[in-house]
Amino acid sequence: MTKLSPFIFLFISTILIHTAVFGQKKDSTYNGVIKGIVNDSAHNYVLPSASVAVYKTEGNELLSYQLSNNFGEFHFKEMPVGISLKVIVSYSGYKNFSKEFKIPMDKKEIDLKKLVVERSEGTLEEVVVKYIPPIQMNGDTLEFNADAFKLDSNAVVEDLLRKLPGVTVWGDGEITVNGKKVNSVYVDGKPFFGGDTRVATQNLPKNAIDKIQVYQQKNESNPLDSTTNVNIKLKENKKVGYFGKLGGGYGTNDRYEANASINIFSPKTQFSIVAAENNTNKTAFDINTLMRNASYKGVGASVDYQPDFQARGLNRPRSGGFTFQHDFIPDADYYKNNRLTANYFITNDKKTNISNTETIRDLGDGNSLNRTDFNETGSTRTSHRFNSEYDFRNQNGSLTISPSFNVNNSRDYSIQNGSSMDADNKLQSFNSSYNENNTDSKNVTFNVKYNNKKTNVITYTARPPKTFHLDYNFYAGNSNNQRLNKTRFESPAEPTQNKLYDRRYDNTSNDINQNLNFTLDDLKGLFFKYKRLAGIQIQFTNYLYLNAREENNKVGDRDTVSKNYNLNNYLTNKSSYNTFNDLPGINFSKSFNKGLANRYSKSVTIQFKPEAQFYVQKNVSQKAFQNFEHSYARFIPGAGINYRNDQYGAYQATYSLNYKASADYPRVDQLAPLVDSSNVYYIQKGNPNLKPYYKQELSFNFQMYSSRSKNPLNYNISMRAGFINDYMADSSIYDDLGRNIHYTVNADGHKYLSANGSLNKSFKVKQNTLQVMASTFLNLAKNPNYLNNVFYMSTNFNSSNNVNLYYSFRDFLSMNIGESLSTFHSVRNGEKKQEFKNATITTSFSASVNVTKKLSLGSNVKYNRNTSSSSKAIDFTIWNASLDYRFLKGNNAEVKLMALDLLHQNTSIISYGDNYSITRGTANVLQQYFMVSFSYFPRKFGRKEK
Repeated sequence: MTKLSPFIFLFISTILIHTAVFGQKKDSTYNGVIKGIVNDSAHNYVLPSASVAVYKTEGNELLSYQLSNNFGEFHFKEMPVGISLKVIVSYSGYKNFSKEFKIPMDKKEIDLKKLVVERSEGTLEEVVVKYIPPIQMNGDTLEFNADAFKLDSNAVVEDLLRKLPGVTVWGDGEITVNGKKVNSVYVDGKPFFGGDTRVATQNLPKNAIDKIQVYQQKNESNPLDSTTNVNIKLKENKKVGYFGKLGGGYGTNDRYEANASINIFSPKTQFSIVAAENNTNKTAFDINTLMRNASYKGVGASVDYQPDFQARGLNRPRSGGFTFQHDFIPDADYYKNNRLTANYFITNDKKTNISNTETIRDLGDGNSLNRTDFNETGSTRTSHRFNSEYDFRNQNGSLTISPSFNVNNSRDYSIQNGSSMDADNKLQSFNSSYNENNTDSKNVTFNVKYNNKKTNVITYTARPPKTFHLDYNFYAGNSNNQRLNKTRFESPAEPTQNKLYDRRYDNTSNDINQNLNFTLDDLKGLFFKYKRLAGIQIQFTNYLYLNAREENNKVGDRDTVSKNYNLNNYLTNKSSYNTFNDLPGINFSKSFNKGLANRYSKSVTIQFKPEAQFYVQKNVSQKAFQNFEHSYARFIPGAGINYRNDQYGAYQATYSLNYKASADYPRVDQLAPLVDSSNVYYIQKGNPNLKPYYKQELSFNFQMYSSRSKNPLNYNISMRAGFINDYMADSSIYDDLGRNIHYTVNADGHKYLSANGSLNKSFKVKQNTLQVMASTFLNLAKNPNYLNNVFYMSTNFNSSNNVNLYYSFRDFLSMNIGESLSTFHSVRNGEKKQEFKNATITTSFSASVNVTKKLSLGSNVKYNRNTSSSSKAIDFTIWNASLDYRFLKGNNAEVKLMALDLLHQNTSIISYGDNYSITRGTANVLQQYFMVSFSYFPRKFGRKEK
């Protein structure tokens, strides 16, 4: 990293100097102030939410715009002084108002006082100057008119969003409006190709957009809460079209990649088909990943779906599929739709993984075991996933039906060699094993959700409640696993313990799971008739879970004489396991509200939910010791208080404090497993006396959203603390040969405290944008455990911390500087205090420079350092660079040159720990290669005009 630092410093310095030069092009006289009030001509009252825009008179260049506040006021800063300007005011139902003026050079401020706008009286007058207000209110919807913003001819929606006041596109792709996170992005009121935000914002051209609409959507389960949504309204002649990508590349070491995507849409129907293949560790886990990363214009220094140099092993994934959406009504929205969607995704992945690890394990009393392992695994996996959904909504309720199926096939092998040494580094035992594993599985799911809404008129009568929610989910799965295990165990210290296993498995399992969640609102009218009970709301909930599993396991051991596999009567077994889990509860809630129109609103909601849990588990097996039936009944109450303070135009703060009790129950493998001795170094035994644990948790959450349109600040803090009675703790007994006999026991004393938080701050000065994004996660836990029948209390602390700085200047430059730190620290109390530590530090820098509208340069550097107890630090740096050239009229063809892992240092680090051990090692990874690729983006929006 030391040799690389001068290069990074020189590169960043050059970029910043270049940026500074660009930034100085704007005249330093941009320090004027404009203010005034918008008034109605007839009644002389102020007009809130009027659209006010300031232009240069010469050239009609738009400088800034905003909506008047609740008092009709507007206030512009950083305006040019001494030149001719004009202000244009527009308001629904009124004539456009225009006035020319200059900001005095000496005062640098002008008060336009009252700007009186006249009512239009419904007449259509001759239009002298065509004026499109940049921003306006349409009812409770904020609208941005796309044609009011002049951008490059190849600009997309994301470029437009970056120009809108109060809208922030963060470096990680998240969008906020006046500080509030955008929950969904729709196109003409409908999800766009699966609802992925970037598919819409990075593909739809700006010249196809009529309006960007921002609105609040009420939360059906909590009317006091709402989410922020964005709707992209297309122009009438742009509601049909297609877009996609065809690309491929080839490089050194026979590295290659290929991808194809085509997406077609109309007012009612959307269809897309995608496919990709590579041997550069670019893995997609769903169809949206492939669609998102075939975008026409990905803005910023993003590394999404890039060659993964930190993934273990070498992968060759193939994937593809299709999506389909049809709206039976053209004017669908969230509250009214009749929609069918479906998607299919297939992936085939071949992977080879080679790793070497060392584990240091402290056994107390000065004893320790050191273990080294070599592992080689190879796998070929094929997965088919089909999901569909029918969604119907109207003013009376909604119905959603979602069937799906999955088919998976995997063929794996593994080779493992390991050895165990004592504290004096003397060999105690070693083993070698070979495994083949073939698994075929398939499952189907069927989900039905029904929400019935109550009428708008509230009547306090003795009647059944009219509002209820029903959610039913059915799952049926089948799996067949055939496995071969050959294991040799030898001990120079005790040759009598030498073992040789050659064992075959043929295991079949069938699962049927059913969940029924039912919520009944408005119980007050049924039981208390006309009594209002001080506004207390009563809700009944019931969550029912039924699970059934059948297993048929056949195991055979090879006879050394006949070479045949004879039945292992102990491990061969048939069994069925059933659980019944029912959680009925009643939720009491009371809200207190206070507010002032267009100023603020405050609310406090108190909730108390007494809930019971009835849990029954039953196992029937051919082995008598596995037969059992247990019934449990628990009281698991919950309570909470929530406070919300919404200061319109300033900020929104929410606080919540909640208490929840819960219970968990032991599994069959913890109570009475069949012990497989071929897993020599880890033998799990059962504990039939194991009891369920009972957890009590207190959580606190605070969120702050800035509602200011400029330089928003958002942050949140969450904390959880709790303790568990009868905690299911680990108990391990190690012998001198390194073998571990493990079982689960109950132990008190488990406590935990965790906290996480994030802070996002954006600064926008002229055409420069700087974003600061920070997050942290901290977890402290006391874990009781037994080691060689001695009780220990381990204190574990782990953390994950990230800081990122995103900087962009116009469309010329985008940069990202990041720092991350992950730590693990374990302290075990006893006669001799034992500590284990490890830490991973990553420093990254990435940048992209648009040298011209067609030529761009990108580079990213990532420095990695790992430290661990009793081991040397591991340092390595990954440096990638690329050069992109776009051509053709619409910039829809691209040639890219890529140089990856230029320093040839890439390393995969294995590092983790537990209560009394720490493991560290390395694995094979993708390393240096060079590639050239070509991409073509077919695009057409709108029908061909006559």
